Amino acid sequence: MSHEYKPSSLATNITNVPRRRDDDNPLWQGPCASGPLGGITQSMLVRFLSCRERFRLKYVCGLEPPDKWNHRFGYGNMWHVCEEALAKGESNWRKYLQDHWMEMNRRYPIQQDEIAKWAYVCNVQFPEYVGYWSKHPDVKKRTPLMQEHVFDVPYNLPSGRVVRLRGKFDSVDLIDGSIYLQENKTKGIIDKLQVERQLKFDLQTMLYIIALQYGTSNVKGVRYNVVRRPLSGGKGNIRPHAAKYTKTTTTPAESDEAFYERLRRDYIAAEPDYWFFRVCAEISVKDVEVFRQTCLDPLLETLCWWYDDVTGDGKHEEEYYPPPMNYRTPFGVWSALEEGGSTEYDAYLETGSEAGLRRVSELFTELK
Repeated sequence: MSHEYKPSSLATNITNVPRRRDDDNPLWQGPCASGPLGGITQSMLVRFLSCRERFRLKYVCGLEPPDKWNHRFGYGNMWHVCEEALAKGESNWRKYLQDHWMEMNRRYPIQQDEIAKWAYVCNVQFPEYVGYWSKHPDVKKRTPLMQEHVFDVPYNLPSGRVVRLRGKFDSVDLIDGSIYLQENKTKGIIDKLQVERQLKFDLQTMLYIIALQYGTSNVKGVRYNVVRRPLSGGKGNIRPHAAKYTKTTTTPAESDEAFYERLRRDYIAAEPDYWFFRVCAEISVKDVEVFRQTCLDPLLETLCWWYDDVTGDGKHEEEYYPPPMNYRTPFGVWSALEEGGSTEYDAYLETGSEAGLRRVSELFTELK
């Protein structure tokens, strides 16, 4: 008499546990792969240039620190929400900001006070920005073509590999019959002259120009639109007035409303040229070729070889010649290591413990 074997529920659950991500089972499917886990972004290249081992831990093994709200990126996201609403012709951009604010509160409940602070700042700064640029010739002659547009384009390398360049355009505009990329940046402290000098070899700017050229040949240049972030050092780095007490009078502490109105009135509105500026650069065919030949192509070839080597693919030994050994590092690459700081992966590298890290199953969430 035969008995059919049925696995226990425990055995079934163990079998269904997803396999751990590692070099043999990478989360990231590589720069050339199709699907949601393939392709390469500018921010990934920045991390690759900073430290390849930390890059491996994040993208191949899927190890990340706990998700936190960061005001540098968070304020930029608030600003993009307002920009996108305005570009759609929505006059009530504050509603979109409010909805985004509430979503961030839901996602990061223990950081609600910090999120509220920057939502208030955005609420007073954005109208000044709109008013400042509303009379500018660039804006009057501008016809928006794309806003917050996600791109995913094939890019042919000299070796024959085809890499997927992925990202999101802030804005693509038609001005005087030519197409311009616009990148909107919120920065605490920034050197305008340095931006002007480095723009034609900036990693994100040039990669986005190349991706934009995939769909059209009429790309004239870039407008690098900068918004200085208040309360971040330098001008406008103010604090609410504390309560004052004397023998005869008591002056209460400054309210939130009064504080943010003072920030708007005495700083942002009083000196808009400081808080808002735009660097315009025409990008020539030669500029693009120099960037491709001396930076992007050898960098991507190296990345492809690195990925094949780490994951054991081995295709480079059979199909492709070795990558160039020399390339020029672009501008726009920042590393905490080079600044003498630390990273979220230092403890893991020292001890091998994953405490303080989490394993993720998704990539490119910033493009959704």
